[in-house]
Amino acid sequence: MAKSKEIKTIEVAGKTYAVGLFWQPVQDEKNYLKEIKATIQTVVTNANLYCLKKGAATQYGLGYTSYGQKAGMPSGASGIANALRDKSSAICVFKVKEGWWFITIRNNLILSEEDTIYTDENDAKEAFESMLSIPDWGYKIAPASWGIDETTEMSAEDLLARGQAIDLRKLDSNLTKNILILALVGFVAWQYQSKQKEKAELRRKLLEQKRLEQIRKSMPPPPPPPPPPAPWEMLVDPEDFAKKCTVLIVNSTATVPGWNLQDSTCKEKQLSSVWKRTYGSAGWIFEAQKFGALSKNMKLSASDSAYNTILGILPIPSMKHISSKPNLQKMEIQKKLNGIFHSLKISGLKLENKTTVVKDPKNPSYSGNYPYTSFKFTDVAYRLPLSWVKLLKDVNGVEIDSIVWNEKKHYWEYAGKVYELTPEQIKKDEEAKKKAEEEKNKPATTEQQNAGNTAGTGINVPVTNTPVAAQTPTGGANGTNVAPAPVGTTNEKK
Repeated sequence: MAKSKEIKTIEVAGKTYAVGLFWQPVQDEKNYLKEIKATIQTVVTNANLYCLKKGAATQYGLGYTSYGQKAGMPSGASGIANALRDKSSAICVFKVKEGWWFITIRNNLILSEEDTIYTDENDAKEAFESMLSIPDWGYKIAPASWGIDETTEMSAEDLLARGQAIDLRKLDSNLTKNILILALVGFVAWQYQSKQKEKAELRRKLLEQKRLEQIRKSMPPPPPPPPPPAPWEMLVDPEDFAKKCTVLIVNSTATVPGWNLQDSTCKEKQLSSVWKRTYGSAGWIFEAQKFGALSKNMKLSASDSAYNTILGILPIPSMKHISSKPNLQKMEIQKKLNGIFHSLKISGLKLENKTTVVKDPKNPSYSGNYPYTSFKFTDVAYRLPLSWVKLLKDVNGVEIDSIVWNEKKHYWEYAGKVYELTPEQIKKDEEAKKKAEEEKNKPATTEQQNAGNTAGTGINVPVTNTPVAAQTPTGGANGTNVAPAPVGTTNEKK
């Protein structure tokens, strides 16, 4: 809303009035000049005129010679307030030569921001309606042309003639001068202190930054994060996948009059089946589900507006996951799979070399650094899923992507991948095996020998450098123990 900050005087019936004063309630009438001084020091430093409005609530208004106001000029708002003093609250808009004069009085106090001139009528009306939402106005004065209910149009000229407007006074020049000097000194001191604080804070930050940099340099670099798990460490168990998919597909292939099942696709999270309508009502398939021919957990939806194709989605119970480390290299995978599937009556085996990139959500900067090679395969067969999966029992790292029942051709379609045992993995396994062998064949330490010799006896034998043979006691003729001979001697008699 555009309030005019420049218009601080208006002319009504040939007389000039001051408007747009800064109004504040008086806390102590005996010391109101001190309050004015404090306000000028902290809020309106360019004010040099004032008036004091007494009554049910005393307040002062501050004016400005820089805006054309002067001592002896009456305050327009004080005149309106005194004319309407029989009620404690009033909201008013008057059409004057300079625009629309907006005044709000609440609890016998002129509100500081609402003694103002609007140059745009719509802005004035919007401000009036906004304040009108507050209840309990004694007077609601607005132009009749606005058509606002429960408002009355009054003339600013009549009210000013009836009410006693209070004249502005000039603040004592010494007071004004002292206020300005104090304000200037305070500002300079504040600015100086602020700059000193900024410099001190900057020095502290630089020293802290330098200290942290020295600490970082003295510390060893952090170890690189471990690679994310290999994809074959959390594979869906192929046998569990085959069992659950078979059960769900069988339960979703019920015969429904007027509908032909096209196919059912089973993936890790859900089973999806597609039916096409051949005759009859589109509602028959939904009725079939109500009567239990189709699973009640299956969500049916039309793929076209004519309801000629229906898609059914059935969530799959959570699958069992296993770790299945690859055991075949690239050529071995090709040979093994071809050997298995070419022996079947029908087989459409296709192999495609593919790289799977594992992304680690905990270390996004390392994403894409861990590629794993796999053979993507597709096959068609008459074998049921569980029987087909068991053909791959000697192949590790198998991941089944989907199992599809093709109703039209009456065979199964399988898709998945087999992860390759890479040369890098072989080298890594050999190094780990070698390290384990070295640990196994490493000579036992003195402490380990001592622990092994005394295990289960509860006796602590002191360890010396004396040969074992020299430390072993020999039995005497009568079963007595003879002390061991010194190194380099025997207990035999010459």
